[in-house]
Amino acid sequence: MSQDNKYSMLRDPEMKEIVDSFIVETKEILEKLDLNLIELENKPNDSDLLNEVFRSFHTIKGTSGFLGLDKLTQVTHRCEDLLNKLRKGEAVLTPELMDGILVAYDKIKELLSSIEVDFNEDAPIDETVELLTLLLDKLDNKISDSAPDKTINTKDVPVEKEQKIENPDSNTNHELEAKIIVSKEPSSVAMAKKVDNSIRVDVERLDELLNIASELVLGRNRLAQVNSEVALEHEGTKLSRDLADATKQIDLMTNELQLVVMKTRMVKIGKVFNRFPRLVRDLARETEKEVNLIIKGEDTELDKTLIEEINDPLVHLIRNSLDHGIESPNKRKDIGKNPIGTVVLSAEQEGNQIIITIEDDGKGIDPDFIKEKAVSKGIISKEKAKELTRQESYNLIFAPGFSTAEVVTNVSGRGVGMDVVKTNVTKLRGIINIESVVGKGTKIIVKLPLTLAIIPGMVVKVNSETVVIPLNSVIEVLRVHIEEIYTINQHEAIRRRDNVIPLVAIDNLLYSDCKSANDKIWQYIVVVGLAEKIFGIKVDELCGQKEVVIKSLGSYLGNITGIAGSTIMGDGTVVMIVDISELINKLAN
Repeated sequence: MSQDNKYSMLRDPEMKEIVDSFIVETKEILEKLDLNLIELENKPNDSDLLNEVFRSFHTIKGTSGFLGLDKLTQVTHRCEDLLNKLRKGEAVLTPELMDGILVAYDKIKELLSSIEVDFNEDAPIDETVELLTLLLDKLDNKISDSAPDKTINTKDVPVEKEQKIENPDSNTNHELEAKIIVSKEPSSVAMAKKVDNSIRVDVERLDELLNIASELVLGRNRLAQVNSEVALEHEGTKLSRDLADATKQIDLMTNELQLVVMKTRMVKIGKVFNRFPRLVRDLARETEKEVNLIIKGEDTELDKTLIEEINDPLVHLIRNSLDHGIESPNKRKDIGKNPIGTVVLSAEQEGNQIIITIEDDGKGIDPDFIKEKAVSKGIISKEKAKELTRQESYNLIFAPGFSTAEVVTNVSGRGVGMDVVKTNVTKLRGIINIESVVGKGTKIIVKLPLTLAIIPGMVVKVNSETVVIPLNSVIEVLRVHIEEIYTINQHEAIRRRDNVIPLVAIDNLLYSDCKSANDKIWQYIVVVGLAEKIFGIKVDELCGQKEVVIKSLGSYLGNITGIAGSTIMGDGTVVMIVDISELINKLAN
């Protein structure tokens, strides 16, 4: 039978619903299995967990067999045989066995990807099946692991590019003393055991619903404006009272609808976090370190768009903590630390923001060493390095091409990881901060908006023009005396809590020929931050906070530097929304 005929069922329109359901369900099983396998490695005697892992492979084998997916069935069947021996007590889970199961797990993901994209199983499985067969033979024949004719090197078997870290200088014997422990909060374990009562809805339908809710928000704002005008002209009349009551009810229901619609797009950040135990395990074994990974707040919800974008930055931050932060077990012993390093990955909601923290108890960041490296790589000059504050020194790690690694490996040294983090966080209108103590550890804090569609904004006036500044970029609002504004190198700045904050005028940035003439004794400063950069925006008047819907400027106007889009206010006027990211980039240039 030809390959086309063999997999014709996958392309059959009548089978589309079944195939799609199989792919979605298998992805969900694999997502949970990824975490369960790492947990099983640390709890090999947990019979309930072992049975759950066995059932996962058994389910995939059964459904793939029904669809005639022979390769997927072969790999899962071999895994099932291995796990069955563990269940019966005929074998003990060793690092070698776990490596083999994880290689098979990666191959299953590769096959599923091929089925989803190309409607076939074009991924080679011979090496994976041979590896699993050798492991089974060793268990059946009780052959010693040291037998030369049965040596199994799992590093020769290709796995996922994102998670597989190869080092040609590393020892091919997998009896390394590297260790990975995964800790989760008790509440999250209990939540994982609950059965989800849910249905699957196409994302496009949710986008349409969100767009309608956004339009309703604009209508609500217009109604509130009309109500205010009527209240002034017909105060105390029945018409005024009835309109006020109706406005309050519409306002309440619109807020409720908006929250519900937003929640339908929300995805638990655990969907991303649960990928990292496997990544940390592979990195720990690769670098021969012992690591305790603690995951907190994986039930925190984030917009689906942000979930898809935040994965890469977190991968780089976790890799950075393990490679540059956590010391080797011997070095940690020598300096009186626990030989097992700790990395804490946590998430929490704070107002309209999600706070993601990556904290390690490693060697910390030495600002002087960072500056020396930056100077040696030509990123900054010696004179500039002397002027940098401690925080500005930390921020040098986000510079393109910066790396503290002496040797370039597959784990680090190319100077692109942290640059990617900065680029992606900036694109998501987020803020990233670094806190570090030499010898104690480092904490990296990423702040992201809950959603990118309907945002809270600060309405301000600049030279009689009304503009909106996204509230997620606003750190604080200051009222300063004109004498507290200093000039440094022909640029205005203020001093706040031992930090020097440069000042800019939006009108000067957007319209270079415009001259701002604000000579008021007391001036308002809106302090905004993006990634690692902070500066103050001079404004003439603060008009308040409003929830605004970001609307495209359309093809007629196209992209305008410094403008993220527009929104319609309650009185029907169109107001521009400032793009803080572009303004900062323009300021830097």
